[in-house]
Amino acid sequence: MLNLLSKLVRLISFVLAILLMTSVCFAENSKNNVDFQPVIANIKNKSADLILNYDIDNIELVKILRDAHYATIPYAVDLTTIKQTEKFYIDLQRSIADLQGNFSSFSKKQIADMVLLSTSFANDSECISGYSVLNALLGDENINKIKKEGIKSVCTALSALTCHEKYKQLSQAEQKQLLEIILNYHYDNISDIVCALIAIDTADISSMKVQEWKNGILNKVVDLYKNNEYDIQQIANIVTSALILDIDVDYDDRFIKEGQTIINVLNERIKNTTIKNKECIKSLLTSLVYYETKQNPYYYGNYHLRQNHNKITTEIYQYLFNQSDITNHWAKNDMIDSILNGFISYNYSVEKNIFPNQPITRGEFISLIVKSQNIENSSEIVFSDITNSNYKNEISAFVEKYIAKKFISQSEKNTFLNLYFGDNFRPDDVITREEAAFFIQCASGYANKILTDSTENLEVFTDYKDCDEKYINMLEFCSQRGFISGRNGKLLPKEALTRAEAVTLMSKLLRYC
Repeated sequence: MLNLLSKLVRLISFVLAILLMTSVCFAENSKNNVDFQPVIANIKNKSADLILNYDIDNIELVKILRDAHYATIPYAVDLTTIKQTEKFYIDLQRSIADLQGNFSSFSKKQIADMVLLSTSFANDSECISGYSVLNALLGDENINKIKKEGIKSVCTALSALTCHEKYKQLSQAEQKQLLEIILNYHYDNISDIVCALIAIDTADISSMKVQEWKNGILNKVVDLYKNNEYDIQQIANIVTSALILDIDVDYDDRFIKEGQTIINVLNERIKNTTIKNKECIKSLLTSLVYYETKQNPYYYGNYHLRQNHNKITTEIYQYLFNQSDITNHWAKNDMIDSILNGFISYNYSVEKNIFPNQPITRGEFISLIVKSQNIENSSEIVFSDITNSNYKNEISAFVEKYIAKKFISQSEKNTFLNLYFGDNFRPDDVITREEAAFFIQCASGYANKILTDSTENLEVFTDYKDCDEKYINMLEFCSQRGFISGRNGKLLPKEALTRAEAVTLMSKLLRYC
């Protein structure tokens, strides 16, 4: 009897083991578990050379590579691609300044791509190098030119006009015309379909007519996939289309062929294909970014946009680089980049020099940080002595974002403000190097935190004991992170911060944040 019971227990154990193995296998096979982040990073990094030289035809690719970079964090440790996109955008701004607002040499699709790219940089396309690119898409005359270029231009224009809430409000009439074309167009290929779906998705229109159109498009996409053999680019476009149409491409039976989901098919193709074609790279990265982020990379909501009024032509750029008072300065590159991006106001016809060694005021320094960090100005006056300052809105915005919001307790906030400011901000006073370190730590998000009691990194400076005690932690924070490096082995905490040093601090802060 005991022997029989033992056999029965072994039999039950065996059956349970089989059932457990089956359930595990089923669980593993029921989900793809494809992590595309390293794949996106690899494709993005290998594509950096494609935008090495400025070419307006690459503008769409530049935006997509930028999207890919931010979709691959923490795999996006190689910054080569993102630096190339930044260089491209600076060259684009210079090109716009050279043309003095005359965009007739560009196609309407290229102009729409300019709007999308500038907005991805959080820059207002109504003011790029002092000119409005957005206006080149507005009005009946421009809409007629867009129509003549074809369906891809129509779709890209609608995406551009609806990628930000500000643009949406300015282009109601144009949107209606473009939408009507998209909904009534006869689609016979997946390339046009995906452009249309991205536009509709970006515009976020949910009328009955649009829903009926989407249903028809879904049936067409399913038929195209089921009845045709496609290359990697076309499969990527089908994946993007399905994702926009809220299809779960990991499970949906309509996108399974020969037991393989479309995502697994795409993954296998990526492994077995050398991808060099620009159009293929654009389609593939768009698809993978949609899949990984589950978000539309063409829509920027109501995010604050900065305007760049500096009209830096190639001639002015050459002057800054070769003949100005920063030509031989150690901070030349950071200063020129800041001018080109509009962080520093510069009017060549009024004053050609930059005065890099001139001290900078507290108000100017805060304005520089606020512009570079793209913080929306605030009208709330925190300090009475900034009421008549040119920088009152920037100062208020800085205090609100980096200081006031960091404290839950009003009493703690008041104690902090009293310690570091007293009753006044003193916007016109020259800022000292230790005061700048305080503002940099605040802008890094640590206003209410003492991150270290150590002075290890400060002790390399022979004069570090000259620091005001309340700034010691901030100076250690900046020294530890490479924000400050001293002058000739000295920290000089009470010395005035120069314009060049301020711009370099801001550039390092941008890279840190």
